Amino acid sequence: MDQRIQDGRTVCLDYSLSLTDGTVIDSAEKSGTWTYVHGHTKMPPGLAKGIAGLQVGDQVRLDLAPEDAFGAANPDAFHEVPKPSASASVLKVGYAGEMPGPNGTIIPYRIHAINEETVTLDLNHPLAGEHVIFDVTVIHIQD
Repeated sequence: MDQRIQDGRTVCLDYSLSLTDGTVIDSAEKSGTWTYVHGHTKMPPGLAKGIAGLQVGDQVRLDLAPEDAFGAANPDAFHEVPKPSASASVLKVGYAGEMPGPNGTIIPYRIHAINEETVTLDLNHPLAGEHVIFDVTVIHIQD
């Protein structure tokens, strides 16, 4: 049977996600193999397109521009909020956290700037605006 990655199939991948300077952001070695349902699990569009049609054992390196990866940085995703009475250890530029969103969702953020009375939060994906490289090996495909 011809087992290729296509919509509706469960796929297991070994992978590495890195920046173009070689910094490894995530990998199967760090987080375990990734199992997902192709066409139903949210992923970068360039990754989904780049692995469609591959078979078990296939390896591919995908060099993805921001629009094919995690999107361009959106200037409208910066929000100024009143400075909370949080401990000074949390209120540092670059701090990454999560806050409750609508309908029980979780919204990740990074502190972009701290002023006397406000904090500017960056709600972009942490890799927005970045060129990234996915190195992928197909481990298993199931209907």
